[in-house]
Amino acid sequence: MKLHTLTTLCTLPLLLLIPGLCGKIVGGKEVVPHSRPFMAYLSVGCGGALIEENWVLTAAHCNKLDETNIKVTLGAHSIDETEPERQIIDVEKRVIYKGFVRATHVHDIMLLKLSHKAELNDFVSKLPLPSGKVNPAVGTECRIAGWGTKEYNGKRSSKLQEVRVTVKDTEKCNTNYNGKITKNMMCGDSGGPLICNGTFTAVASFGYRCGLPKYPGVYTLLTDDYLNWIKQEIKQFQNNTISLTKEF
Repeated sequence: MKLHTLTTLCTLPLLLLIPGLCGKIVGGKEVVPHSRPFMAYLSVGCGGALIEENWVLTAAHCNKLDETNIKVTLGAHSIDETEPERQIIDVEKRVIYKGFVRATHVHDIMLLKLSHKAELNDFVSKLPLPSGKVNPAVGTECRIAGWGTKEYNGKRSSKLQEVRVTVKDTEKCNTNYNGKITKNMMCGDSGGPLICNGTFTAVASFGYRCGLPKYPGVYTLLTDDYLNWIKQEIKQFQNNTISLTKEF
């Protein structure tokens, strides 16, 4: 089966963009406030998705070694205004996928364990993971959201934006990226938590500037290997917690 890639034009860990790389939601429009309750904003300037009450999925390049304390904001529409719906929780542990290479963005995926469970309500909810790898066909229209800028070097949007993106052919995309697109990546028009046909499909990873037709953003596709890793890591922490509870 021919693989397709869906790329985004920026380094967006699932949602937001990373400073210095891109950080934009080209052509994005403001969403209805709190209509994307799974969205998470990281204090390091990245975005992510809440997949369990105390777990957020994002990109590994969002791990800032000089940041000793990362906070996750849930339930936000505007990241600059005070909102009663917000929940701000410390990150207790960062779990980076083995083999991640910052220079090439290979295996650009990371789990963040929160210090305590989020309170699920109308403003904060989980984004379900797919039961298996999703491989959307070329031309499939997907959507991403984030708080990035709307143009290259533009001013960051304080309110959550969303944009539609289209799946691109991997081989064609790879010609512009000099063969750097691997089987675990996919290409599209712009970046964020990528949702295709209502299913969480990929994590925004990298791209060249923003909005350039020849350089669509690149996402880390949620393959079976990544999905199994996510389940195993979460289960391992749950088992460890149960063991410690029994000891006491």
